[in-house]
Amino acid sequence: MSAFRIVFFAAVSATLSLLAGCQGTSTGDVPARAGTKDAVTWSGPHKGLLAPFKETAFRYRKPLEVSDGGRFMIVPYDELVDINKRDEVPVRKVRSWWVSKLPRGAEVEGQYEVGGRRHLYRAVGQLSGGSKMTVIYIHGRGGNKDWGFDDERFGGNFNRLKNMLLKAGGAYVSPDFTDFEADGLADVKALVNKFSKLTSGPLIVACGSLGNNHCWSLAQDAAITSKLSGLIVLSGFPNERFFSSPAVHSPGHRVALVISHGTWDPDFDYKPMVEFYRTLRAKAPDYPVRLILFETGKHGAPVRMIDWRDTLNWIAAQ
Repeated sequence: MSAFRIVFFAAVSATLSLLAGCQGTSTGDVPARAGTKDAVTWSGPHKGLLAPFKETAFRYRKPLEVSDGGRFMIVPYDELVDINKRDEVPVRKVRSWWVSKLPRGAEVEGQYEVGGRRHLYRAVGQLSGGSKMTVIYIHGRGGNKDWGFDDERFGGNFNRLKNMLLKAGGAYVSPDFTDFEADGLADVKALVNKFSKLTSGPLIVACGSLGNNHCWSLAQDAAITSKLSGLIVLSGFPNERFFSSPAVHSPGHRVALVISHGTWDPDFDYKPMVEFYRTLRAKAPDYPVRLILFETGKHGAPVRMIDWRDTLNWIAAQ
């Protein structure tokens, strides 16, 4: 291949990586398998509190692999289908069919204060108490409270999440916070404390990309993990402190973990996450953890493609 063509393809790949959190695809390795395949097949989304909503559009296509008793799945991903056919403007605006607008006034804006810092959050659902399931989404670098509420940017997946939680009597919160260090962690802990008092069912924190700093740190605080039912790590990175954390070892209460990653992620390689999953399974064989890989998906693929209904219902059942 000529030097010109090498430079050209590298430039194209770099440009695609910048689009909307790298939701497209690029060249990469075939994923390492989790272990020996077993007789388990994918029977469809986990049933529970969240009822089907646009099920045929958002459920996973037939997995390429299901193993570890269903804990490990490799799900097909295709840029031509999952971006080009799905979006009116690729990675920016999903086609209107994928979005169902919520009732007028359902989405609200609130504020919270921590250490003299005042932040805003966007929210929907049962916010005054008695939420049957509350999900807090922690965005990654360059994001804000609007990312987790954007109906169109991430293939309509957040719109589906909002609709399902609203219909189920749950709540969904997407906040601003200070940073990805100590102050930001204090902000997120304050939100967990606030909404745990307003939630009668599972409380789950989902973290995207660099936001996973906060998910891993939440797992180290026994007072916080006692209020959490689950953590969701999207396009993240491993943290070995988790192996000995209260999230795994608190007597009578373990925080379920779902990890999702694209196998062509140019920002955080998927292979360390597979190794993290394997090590966790070896150290705590009965710990509730799942790993969902999107074959050929890049950095934004898990946010765009994760089946929220399956994931949240599975966590609630643990």
